[in-house]
Amino acid sequence: MKKILIRAHMSPFDNLDAASVLQHDRIGTNAGNMIFINSIMRALMTEDVQIDTFNTRRDLTAEMVERINAEYSFVVLPFANAFRPSFQRELQKITGFVKKLKVPCVVIGTGISATYTSPLKEENSFDGTVREFVRTILDKSAIIGTRGEETSAYLTRLGFKEGTHHRVIGCPSMFWYGEKLPQIEKKELTKDSPVSINWKIDLPEPIHAFMRSNVCRFENFQYVPQITDEIRLMYYGTPFPQGKYKKITDQYPAQACHPWYLQDRARAFINVPSWFDYLSQKELSFGSRIHGNIAALLAGTPAYVIVSDYRISELVRYHNIPHINYQDLKEDDTIFSLYDRADYTRLQEGHRERFENYKSFLEENGLAHTFDMEPSAPRPYDRKMQELSLQPALTPFFSASSEEQARRLAELQRDQEALRQKYDELKSMEMLLKLKRMYKSANRILEKLVKKK
Repeated sequence: MKKILIRAHMSPFDNLDAASVLQHDRIGTNAGNMIFINSIMRALMTEDVQIDTFNTRRDLTAEMVERINAEYSFVVLPFANAFRPSFQRELQKITGFVKKLKVPCVVIGTGISATYTSPLKEENSFDGTVREFVRTILDKSAIIGTRGEETSAYLTRLGFKEGTHHRVIGCPSMFWYGEKLPQIEKKELTKDSPVSINWKIDLPEPIHAFMRSNVCRFENFQYVPQITDEIRLMYYGTPFPQGKYKKITDQYPAQACHPWYLQDRARAFINVPSWFDYLSQKELSFGSRIHGNIAALLAGTPAYVIVSDYRISELVRYHNIPHINYQDLKEDDTIFSLYDRADYTRLQEGHRERFENYKSFLEENGLAHTFDMEPSAPRPYDRKMQELSLQPALTPFFSASSEEQARRLAELQRDQEALRQKYDELKSMEMLLKLKRMYKSANRILEKLVKKK
C-alpha cells in the first residue's frame, strides 16, 4: 500500500475529543482548515493509499526526514495564506525540510495575505523566502497550485511563469464532490429563517457594523466561532489570553457571558461531518469566514460572504461564490437585499471546467485520485469516517447542564495541570542547562588558572 503524508494539525481519523483538540490546538488556530484538508484527503485516499498527517510546527526533524524517505511516496502541503510576513519563519523551516526529502512534494493550494488598505508592494519583506520556497517545491513537483489570480500574479512578479511553474486551482474544498456541486435551494428569507452566522475579530469596522445591524434581524440564528481561542471561550468559559486581541468591536461575542452564549445561540465544530450536518439544517450562512461559508455550500445551503481582503476575494471570484466587498456596502444594504440579488446558479457555471483543471493538476503532479469513481460510490475516506462515533457540535458552557459544566471544568483542570507539569519539566531542563553552562565556564576558568601557574 502506498503512503501519502499530508500537512495537517490532526487526522480526521484520530477522532479526538474536544479537550484534546482545544488543549493542543489541533485545528491549527482556525477550524476552517479542516474543510480543505479533509477535501484533499477524500480525493487522494484511493483503495491502495494510506494517508497520514504531520505538523510542520513540531515534526520537521531529521528523524522525520529519514522516515518519509523510507516509507512515503508523496508529501502533500496544503496551505491557506502562506505568503505573509508572520508565516515567514515557518516557511523557511519548511523549505529547509523539503530540500532534504527524496520523494515528491506537492503544494495543493497556497495564497497571499493582503488587505485592501495594505496591498502587496512591488517588493515585500517575505519575497526572498517565497522565492526560495517555490524553487524548492518545483524541484520536487511539476507545478504549484494557487488559490487565485492575485497569488498567481504575485508569483509571476517574482519571476515564476504562470502555466509552467504555477497555476490557479482555487480552493480544494470546492471539489469535495468532484465535477458537481450540491444544488443550492434558495428559499424565501424571513426573520424566522434558521440562519448560521460567522464573524471575525480583526475586520474593518464597516463589516462589524454590517454584522451588528443584520444579525439582530433574525429570531432563529446561531453563531459559529472558528478560532481556537473563541471555541475555548464558548466551550469552557475561559477568557482570551490577556492582551492578545488589541481591539474588540462593540457587541462582538468576546466574553463567556455574551447573550449569544447565555441563550445557546452558538455552536462550534471539531470535525467536518458534524459541521456539514448542522449547516444542512439552515437556510442561510453569512459572514466574513470563507471556509465557514464554503462548508454551507457543500452542505447544500446558500451562503453569502462579506469580503474583507484579497485572500478571500480571489477565492470567491474564482468560484463565483455570492459576495460583496465590504468597500462596496451601501448604507441601505441588508443581508435580505444582498440575498435577494445573489445568483446561486453561477456557482455551477464553470465548475466543471474548474474541476477538470484541478483534476489535471493532481495528475500532472503524479497524484492518483478518486474522481474517476462513480459519483454515488462511497469513497474510502467516507467509509472510514462512517466507522467513527464523531463528536457532535460543541455547545456554550453557560447553556450546558450543571453536570456537563462540572465535567468540562474537571477536564479543563486536568489539562491545566498537565500544562503546569510540562512547564515545570521545561524549567527543570532549563535549570540543568544553566548548571551545565556554569560547570563548563567554571572548568574553563580553572584550566586558565592552572596554565598560569
